[in-house]
Amino acid sequence: MKNRLILNLLLATILIALGVITWLKPGQQNSPISPITALDINAIQHIKITRKKAQTIELQRVKNKWFIIKPVEALALAGKIERLLKISQIVPAVTYPLDNTSLDKFGLNTPVAQLSFNNETLNIGNTESVHSRRYVSHETQLFLLDDTFLHHLTAPVDAYIDTRLLPDSNQITGLQTPQITLQRQADNTWKNPQTPSVELSSDAVQMLLDEWRFARAINVNTIVNQTPGKPVMISFSEGPSLNFKLIEQQNNVILISTVNKLAYTFSQAKYKKMTTLPTLGDPDA
Repeated sequence: MKNRLILNLLLATILIALGVITWLKPGQQNSPISPITALDINAIQHIKITRKKAQTIELQRVKNKWFIIKPVEALALAGKIERLLKISQIVPAVTYPLDNTSLDKFGLNTPVAQLSFNNETLNIGNTESVHSRRYVSHETQLFLLDDTFLHHLTAPVDAYIDTRLLPDSNQITGLQTPQITLQRQADNTWKNPQTPSVELSSDAVQMLLDEWRFARAINVNTIVNQTPGKPVMISFSEGPSLNFKLIEQQNNVILISTVNKLAYTFSQAKYKKMTTLPTLGDPDA
């Protein structure tokens, strides 16, 4: 009898609680809050960043790789693109209907930056004073977003350039630097044209070429003025050769592309590995 009374009281409590919820929130449905755009990240093919005080940056997806197409042409840094794409999926803290008569109030008449995904544009305005959230508009909506992304939009174009020196999936067939010259022969052996009688270890050559294949610069910069330097050329099984100008400094080495004028900086120690054939031990020793 006592157990039945407790059970009845528990059921009555649950019914009362449900009734209170229904009374407080009539007709409300539990639907997820929408992000600031309805775009699928995988459907985004073009990104454009327009800034007040810096060059406009345009990026294009080509065969699942992102490239900078303006103001320079270069492979884009994958991590940087991922952060940009995530902006399109931010769930806003607060959403209001956009009042076009109040754009100045929010800093949206002359935005700090504009970020376009395909043909959809986000206008980035000022921050509000209470929670330091940033005003962002998209079509007819005004959002308040946590201010965690503006530094990506105001970064120089150099910050978007992939630090890899060479493109993927291309077999090196020749290397010419002031320190070493290597050329693959028809029988897939390797020779130094300056000393053709010297037999080179294929394993040692491949280890050296791996230093080039996977080389990442300390930083990459765009340059304007032509700079004299020693020639470096890398040939591939497919496609044109890549040509650089080599500038040696006290602690660093800079390779400047003759095509897009990008300057890749490496340490002297790294460049030495890229131009010195490793000595392999005797496997029978």
